[in-house]
Amino acid sequence: MPFRSNLEHLTAELAWLNLLIRGAVIEMRLSSPRDQQEIFKGVFISDGEIDQLLSLKPLGAAARDEGEANRKSAAVMRSEIGEMRKAAIENGVYLALPHLAYLFGLTAFEEQVLLVCLAVELDLKYERFYAYLQDDVTRKKPSVGLVVRLLCPTDQEKIQARMFFSEKAPLLRLRILSFTEGTDGPLLARSIKLDESVASFLLGVPRESGELSTCATRVTQSDALEDLRWPDDLKNRLVRLTRAHLQHGSETARRLILHFYGPTGTGRLSLAACLCAEIGLPLLVVDVAELLQRAHNFEDAVCRVLREAILGPAAIYVKGLDTLLADEARAATYIRSLDRWSSAFSWLTFIGTEKAWEHTGLFQNDCFISLELPAPDMGAREKLWASLSPAFGEFESEVNWCDLAAKFQLTPGQIRNALLTARSASRLRGGETAPINMDDLHKACRGQSNRKLGTLARKLKPAYTWTDITLPENALAQLRELCAQIKHRRTVYEDWGFGDAHSFGKGLCALFFGPSGTGKTMAVEIIANELSLEAFKIDLSTVVSKYIGETEKNISKIFVEAESSNAILFFDEADALFGKRSEVKDAHDRYANIEINYLLQRIEEFDGLVILATNLRKNIDDAFFRRMHFAVEFPTPDTANRFRIWKQHFPASAPVSEDIDFDFLANRFDITGANIRNIVINAAFLAAENSGVIHMEHLVRATGREYEKIGRQCSQTEFAPYSGFLKRSRGEPA
Repeated sequence: MPFRSNLEHLTAELAWLNLLIRGAVIEMRLSSPRDQQEIFKGVFISDGEIDQLLSLKPLGAAARDEGEANRKSAAVMRSEIGEMRKAAIENGVYLALPHLAYLFGLTAFEEQVLLVCLAVELDLKYERFYAYLQDDVTRKKPSVGLVVRLLCPTDQEKIQARMFFSEKAPLLRLRILSFTEGTDGPLLARSIKLDESVASFLLGVPRESGELSTCATRVTQSDALEDLRWPDDLKNRLVRLTRAHLQHGSETARRLILHFYGPTGTGRLSLAACLCAEIGLPLLVVDVAELLQRAHNFEDAVCRVLREAILGPAAIYVKGLDTLLADEARAATYIRSLDRWSSAFSWLTFIGTEKAWEHTGLFQNDCFISLELPAPDMGAREKLWASLSPAFGEFESEVNWCDLAAKFQLTPGQIRNALLTARSASRLRGGETAPINMDDLHKACRGQSNRKLGTLARKLKPAYTWTDITLPENALAQLRELCAQIKHRRTVYEDWGFGDAHSFGKGLCALFFGPSGTGKTMAVEIIANELSLEAFKIDLSTVVSKYIGETEKNISKIFVEAESSNAILFFDEADALFGKRSEVKDAHDRYANIEINYLLQRIEEFDGLVILATNLRKNIDDAFFRRMHFAVEFPTPDTANRFRIWKQHFPASAPVSEDIDFDFLANRFDITGANIRNIVINAAFLAAENSGVIHMEHLVRATGREYEKIGRQCSQTEFAPYSGFLKRSRGEPA
């Protein structure tokens, strides 16, 4: 009669083990009888306790006969178990122990070793048995010596059994068993323990890998493959490929490896999970970055985690490999470990990275296919916003998906997260039913941008709008045209087809040139406000390096982070980086020119907005001008503009006297807006110190201090008829 369940089979196996233990007890007592004293009860395990647990009668003259009968009973039971196992498997009954042996290619002896170790997981009485047989109350786990004593009737078999406990044998190599006290001392004296995950597998209970449980998770895909944004032809080819490999294998490749690469959030994991769902196979996601952080022994941890794929069964998805690739020193060794164990435990492996990856020397006997999953273009992003948004509630009528798609180069995963964040923001603002507005979405989109750029540049805090800047009409018109190009990129490049002729990036590069203090940084903040984008001012001290090649590396980091941050890059005093190339007279000139050429290349490839600012236009290399979409001059303001700037710098709440002569200030002092701002602020502090009202005297005195600071002569003629105020501030007679 076949076994009806896994538990019934394990119960029969334990009954057989009990007979082996009973025989070992009889043999031990016959060979070395003990005079045990009740005074030591609790310090040792008494014969009486073992007799009771095994239903064993006190040994008498017929002890040897009883031992022989016990051996015969064990042999008969072993034969019966074998027949019942075979019948159960033929009838489709799942038996975990034979199945595990099949998965790992274990012999009948290795199966029985597992049973000896599994017994203590089912009943703690086996700890008493093992301690008794080893004559040591502290040794509750079976030793190699005890195992071979139980399972090997002859000395020859005991010697041959040693090979099953080699580090290269399956039980230890695959971490199914482990030594509990290291590898010192004789082999027979070492205690062994069954891996918890394997024990759970044999018992049919949910498995966890202890401290490594967070490193591997099983995922199920809620989306259908047909709903993913990739072309149907591509998805169908991938399904056919995985099914064919599953059903028929390959004559030249044991394993199928699909490498998906692209920015975070492009759907690499979703595509892998959907493919697995199509072929009816679960997916085990292994986080390499988490493994590196938690594992004390990477090789051991990878084996235990990836082994779950064969116990599942499941396909393997390796994520976080970029963490290893960034560390060249250990990448090769660790990646080989991943390759070795994924090959041992799975026929289908997915690898997800952000960048393309050259797998030199790996996967030589596998079918390796690398597939780029690029970030969606503007048109695809607009469709994603529109298709994903209904699940997140109501939206204000002002919400414009096209505008968001043009401004923020987000991946599908980032768009979904941005919608979730925006919904939370709307509820915090107006309750559960509050609709999501454009401001909620802008903030959420900026929150999805990569924050690493903050370590390479200083984030500006836009506080200005169009009403705050005073420039010639032509300059203002250019700034507004620049913003319009960002807003309407999708229409021109995609709807109208102009993007097909552009092999490089479709971003914008603008040059702001003019004297210091004329509003170049203010204009950057206004543009950032207008476009609801973040702006980062590049700190040249973190970019330029005296070491060859380091400047290019720093520039590369900035542009890579800017692309994922959807940010405006602002290079102030850009002539320090974008200066003219010189004639090559020495190695320094050659490498300086290489840096400039590299900058030109990165600007051409960049899809965002780059703004360069310089005080001297002539210092900028001519090659950069050919790549500029806009060159906006910020001149020193004329009289009319200076008048507006003076007036703008006084808040409505400021106590301003009627004696202030704005016409005089605008006509007499040929200074920039930054100078005017400094003068007004300093005058306000002078007024706060004495009269509490800002008078003309305070402005004249502050102007004199500003002149001294910038190195200009304060002539009596220029300050007349208010030169008396200036003299009085210096302690001179008016």
